[in-house]
Amino acid sequence: MKHFSVVLIASTVAALASPAWGAGSVDAGRAAFSANCQLCHGDPPTASRFTPYRFNASGLTGAFSQIGAMNGYLGLGAQTINDITTYLGLPNGNDTDRLLDWGEETFPQILSAPVRPPTLQFSGYTYRFYQNTGAYVATRDAIVWYLDGRTPGAPILNVGSLRSFLEQMPNGR
Repeated sequence: MKHFSVVLIASTVAALASPAWGAGSVDAGRAAFSANCQLCHGDPPTASRFTPYRFNASGLTGAFSQIGAMNGYLGLGAQTINDITTYLGLPNGNDTDRLLDWGEETFPQILSAPVRPPTLQFSGYTYRFYQNTGAYVATRDAIVWYLDGRTPGAPILNVGSLRSFLEQMPNGR
């Protein structure tokens, strides 16, 4: 079963070497939206006023530039603005589920099960178990972890930051 670990690590290195697609973090965007946007806009992120800015960081940056009262938000920086636009597109989502859903589509040779497994919690880890391959993939403290559950004594491998994987995902995921 070492093959699965090698494939996962090789796939991870290849993915991280590719140019970033620019997908933001829903979790970071949720926090930034609450701390900044909801100070003036009491409506939820699903409100129609936010529709033009879902997955559209350049549109939101343009709005900040054109509306004097919002000019100060340009200082949030490109990453935070991108996170907010991702959150506006997926207000009920979270980064771990997005990562695992994308991983199942991108790496089916490693992350497969008869049906999509539930996302579970254990000891601070948020994870899914993939029955067909014996793989566990988890997040904890913004790090992605992998365990080959079919190899006795296998170590839990740190395969990279959650942010680095989110950056490989196409916008709208």
